[in-house]
Amino acid sequence: MTPVVIYPSRLRVSLLLVGAVLFVAGGIWLLMHPIRGDEVMGWVIGWASIVFFGAVALFALSRLVSRKPALAIDHTGITDNASGLSAGFIPWSDIVDAQIVNFQQQKFLGLSLRNPQDYLAKASPFKRMLMKANSSLVGFVINIPRIALPVTLEEVLAHIERFRQGAARR
Repeated sequence: MTPVVIYPSRLRVSLLLVGAVLFVAGGIWLLMHPIRGDEVMGWVIGWASIVFFGAVALFALSRLVSRKPALAIDHTGITDNASGLSAGFIPWSDIVDAQIVNFQQQKFLGLSLRNPQDYLAKASPFKRMLMKANSSLVGFVINIPRIALPVTLEEVLAHIERFRQGAARR
């Protein structure tokens, strides 16, 4: 079978970058114009917005500059580079199931792993914390977001199932 390589949607990543920059600007505005009577809350929200959406903006910018595929699916497994929490290469032997999950009006492709702790152990402490949070919210350590891909998650899931069946026959 021919490997499937999916590059990020430049339009979607560009829109993500613009949105993140606007939230960073909002955070800066909050720091410069404190909320009267609750300056501490304005300071916390402002800095949180700058840090979180700054990281999102840097990720989006790096995706626009790099031509690295978001996903690659072949007879050996999946290479996930679709988000800031991507897992890298995941062999078929580690994947138990894949399913589409909706969470707060966002769609994700969740990968159920035989050994999720191994993937958490490979991540940096900050990334590990976010992956654990994702796991508690949607039930999967590895989540591939729809927003960065130019194809539907149903199409990605169909490719995954086709390659998993081929790998099981080997």
